[in-house]
Amino acid sequence: MAEDDSQGLLDRTADALEELLPNYRYILYVGVGVLVASYIGVYLVDVVNVFGLRSLFESFTVPALWDYMFTEAGPIEMIQWLFLLLLVTTSGYLAKRLGEEGRDKESMFWTLFFVGSVLMFLEDWGNIRHILFRQTFSLSWTMVNTMETVYFGLIALFPTVAVVRYGKHVLTKRTVVKLMVLGFVFYGSAAFLSGPLEVTEYDWMIGDGMYNAMTRAGGEELALLYEEADERILEMEEERGITMMDVRTRMVDYLLEESLELLGATMLLASALAYKGYESL
Repeated sequence: MAEDDSQGLLDRTADALEELLPNYRYILYVGVGVLVASYIGVYLVDVVNVFGLRSLFESFTVPALWDYMFTEAGPIEMIQWLFLLLLVTTSGYLAKRLGEEGRDKESMFWTLFFVGSVLMFLEDWGNIRHILFRQTFSLSWTMVNTMETVYFGLIALFPTVAVVRYGKHVLTKRTVVKLMVLGFVFYGSAAFLSGPLEVTEYDWMIGDGMYNAMTRAGGEELALLYEEADERILEMEEERGITMMDVRTRMVDYLLEESLELLGATMLLASALAYKGYESL
């Protein structure tokens, strides 16, 4: 009787999840729309300083909307967390329903995606790699980035194995394939920026290019604010005995990387929901 009750609860939960999971197009509208709206806001507030709104952020280390929106645990990353949780839910749901229908290979595909998305969420939410490689052990900067790159690779191994081993049974619809490829590309680009590229001069060059483009558009006043922010960061480093990111590095780590990660989460979630829709699950 207890086993029957447990199975009934699982079935009711699955039915409830089916009703709650949105159409993949809504996810695309929200993910891309939020990002575009954020860029428009950054232009209006940080560059143009419309209605003097830039003053709202004058107490920040970097007095800019982009530093607030794209920072660690900021609004953009929170949306990414939500999408990753929805990817966990959708992948788990698909794995269960396909398993019940005896479609074991498709079920294994989404089981691997479920595991991978759980690990992705835990990493983004808890910054596990920082705890492991930057706080627990005293490693050189090159070794830190090497270990973090390996760590990202281990997380990516689960969805990669899913695609290589079972993809031919799942990736039969062009929309699903395109969305999943985009998800891999965006997340892979973010991991590349956060890992191996950080030990090269190209990381600084990208940040310098973003810095120069924004200050050219915003004028001398914005350039002065960023220079003052860099000076403030140096003072904080000396006072606290820590290493912090300067404005150029924050532009890459926050504005660029978080954008790529949100797009990656958006595309992977949309691909899972598109598959669910095509299969009428």
